[in-house]
Amino acid sequence: MHQWDMSMAATRPSDLKLNNRMQILELFKSGAVYSVADIARAVGISRQTVMKAIQFFLDKGIIVSDGKADSSSMGGKRAELFTLSAQRYLINLLICPNCLYISLFNYRCETIDDYICEDIVNQPVDMIMDVAIAACDRLLEKHSIDVADLRGVCVNSSGIMEPRTNRLRFNSLFPDWGKDVPIAEKVKAHFGEDVMIRTENVSRVCGCAYLPDARARHLREAAVFSRWGGIAACMMDRGHILRGKDALIGEIGHMTLNPEDSEVCGCGGRGCFERQVSAERLRALAAQWAGEHPDSALAAGRLDELTIQGMFEASANGDSLGRRLSAYAATRFASALRNLTLMFNPDRVIFQGDYAYADDHFRETLFRELRTFHYYDDNPFALEMDQRSIQTLTTLGAYTLLIDRLFSDETTYS
Repeated sequence: MHQWDMSMAATRPSDLKLNNRMQILELFKSGAVYSVADIARAVGISRQTVMKAIQFFLDKGIIVSDGKADSSSMGGKRAELFTLSAQRYLINLLICPNCLYISLFNYRCETIDDYICEDIVNQPVDMIMDVAIAACDRLLEKHSIDVADLRGVCVNSSGIMEPRTNRLRFNSLFPDWGKDVPIAEKVKAHFGEDVMIRTENVSRVCGCAYLPDARARHLREAAVFSRWGGIAACMMDRGHILRGKDALIGEIGHMTLNPEDSEVCGCGGRGCFERQVSAERLRALAAQWAGEHPDSALAAGRLDELTIQGMFEASANGDSLGRRLSAYAATRFASALRNLTLMFNPDRVIFQGDYAYADDHFRETLFRELRTFHYYDDNPFALEMDQRSIQTLTTLGAYTLLIDRLFSDETTYS
């Protein structure tokens, strides 16, 4: 499969037909339903040309009829409506440190089914991929879906992914996997050349969930992902994901905040941001400080089972130890986000995962710390908390990644 450059197509008269088809299909990515007249107005080409393109996509099974529009007050013939097919399918395959999550969905981003396996802890990557492929087969068989109707699979996990080669360079949460892992090789071999395989870091997949939002085309955004002890950011500049030569842009969890720290991170460094605010670090601090907070219900509980969300719940309820931990985490985030803004200066920062549950005390401490930096104005960036599950975010992001790649592939238009 080869990506088509729309800007090049627009400069060659012989490719005008392909260019028109690309513009029309791009419109359908919104998931909306359109009449020929709607498309002609939006794209700026004749109804006759639109109808020819629509017929082409109908024949390929990409677009289907969605019935007739409601009658207008003027009467007359009701327009036929078109939308993306519900019979073309995509799969999101998320490999977490503690589970495997798979979702099956269609070109309309409607989830058909999903699957969770929690028996992958400490398993070799080859075994995990075998389990994943078998689960994908079961989902397809359960819903009587032919593999010929499966168009794409997004494989995502933590670590440094190489989308061009579909290989995992290294994952600090799975160090035993080694380096330069062909993480999607078995998936590609199993489903064949006609199924597009896309690998990507989980934080970028979650960040892609925001790209369909019209605001994304006008903002610099950083979606800060926090889960399983890791932290990363998907950096987006007006709808474009930034990766860098070695796909390191956004690996903010490995930003050094305290080089004298005794803990060695999975990346090999000391003082990494993600280790400073991990659940393990917070539990250690809670145990260290518990005696100084005799009135704390949190201190009297099982601190070895403390979660980040539990810390924020305690802080929100006024627990003194909970508030101290929340403030500590906020100061660490303030240092990391100050560094991030010096490099990227985002308009909006979105928290996902564990730290999306941060309480008001965390927010207040965070911005108080940030405002000590005199180069900021009163609000260095807008901060939003997205508490949707990582499974939901990766499914939405995988849909965006796969549809974008499929709809930029020249074989889709010829």
